Amino acid sequence: MSLSQSSDNMDIDKTESEVLRRVKPDKKEKENVNKVAEELLEILNDRLGEEKEPMIVGSVSKGTYLKNPDIDIFVKFPLSTSREEMEEKILKVGREILQDTKEKYAEHPYIYGYYKDHEIDIVPCYDIEDILDMKSAVDRTPFHTEYIIENLAEDQKDEAMLFKAYLKGIGAYGAKAEVWGFSGYLCELLILHYGSFQEVIKAAKDWRPGKTIEIVEGKKDFDDPLVVIDPVDSERNVASPVSMKKFSLFVLSCKQFLREPTTDFFFPNAIESKSKEELSDLINHRGTELVGLKVPKPEVVEDNLYPQVQKCLRKLIHQISHKDFKILHSDYFVKEDKILLILEVENPTLPKIEKHRGPPIWVNNTEEFIDKYGKEVYLEEDRLWVDKEREHTDIRDTLIDIMKELDLGSDLNPMFPSKCKFMEKEEMLKDEKSSLTEFFDNSFPWER
Repeated sequence: MSLSQSSDNMDIDKTESEVLRRVKPDKKEKENVNKVAEELLEILNDRLGEEKEPMIVGSVSKGTYLKNPDIDIFVKFPLSTSREEMEEKILKVGREILQDTKEKYAEHPYIYGYYKDHEIDIVPCYDIEDILDMKSAVDRTPFHTEYIIENLAEDQKDEAMLFKAYLKGIGAYGAKAEVWGFSGYLCELLILHYGSFQEVIKAAKDWRPGKTIEIVEGKKDFDDPLVVIDPVDSERNVASPVSMKKFSLFVLSCKQFLREPTTDFFFPNAIESKSKEELSDLINHRGTELVGLKVPKPEVVEDNLYPQVQKCLRKLIHQISHKDFKILHSDYFVKEDKILLILEVENPTLPKIEKHRGPPIWVNNTEEFIDKYGKEVYLEEDRLWVDKEREHTDIRDTLIDIMKELDLGSDLNPMFPSKCKFMEKEEMLKDEKSSLTEFFDNSFPWER
């Protein structure tokens, strides 16, 4: 090992020690988490009876959790139980023992709430002995928990904590649709495969899309940026939620971290909110126009809502770009009671006339083009052209027409265009300063 490599490793070791000091639960917190978890298991055993088996899963059960963890409890029901009965019992008992409850959805409903200041998920699943018997995706989770408990060495628990804190810092932790990043289970598998946090980072800096890690031999081909075969179910890619953007962000961050391994990657500064005046000056300087659209947020679980919002925005951008409007940037923001879409456009209006290309005169359909457009047709070089009037010249009118034609998602279709409201620049500067600040912030988390 060269002196520079030795120095680099010392820098990383120093950073790791500081991070663990800040994110690793101390003895008192561990005792408290264990006490709360055991209390909940006792309560659920009393309320649900012997046939149902509650168990702690996730990072708390594996000892890989960071400070202030969520506690995940899965309740295993006999295979003879109907889904309806299983879901109904969990939702009922969850509302009885948790506070501020909310119904969420994985492959079927589960309950979320608080117990003694801890966030709790109580999820129903089937009690199966073989993965081949599973009836829903959540039935795998107890097997995942057992696999990590059996295979993760004690010293690797700290490594998993470091990795989770790192991904959280760069905004790539979590498999939910809001993030499309790395799940806790995926983090633990990568630590198992490479041995430590440092080795994951050193390997990942050279990853390319399609990177495949076969902890066991896979039985299927996957077309994902990252493929990690699930050792519990060899037909599944644990990394399938990881989007190309988050995969690329992670690889880039690894390159940067190894150059300068600071705690900024784990604990980035928040985006500094800009004032109305600063945002107005920024927009004026860029010489562009903003188009803001807001609709009421439908009553639907977030893991179903986010993919629809993402797909909706992609479809609108695709179609509006084909109408000759040049979109520089776009983003969406899901708020408590509304969804906000923001488009930055070079020009919100187009000329009344557009130049429409026809065929070269050497092909057979020139007569059809001339018959269709008559005396307006002209020749440039060897190709026919015509100047046509646009149906719409304003981006807002064009968007409304597009909304009427597109399928924007089952829960969003009722919102567009009937409940869609365009926001003027002044309204956005007044009411959406935080969203606009984030919209224009292009810095990486560790650079803030």
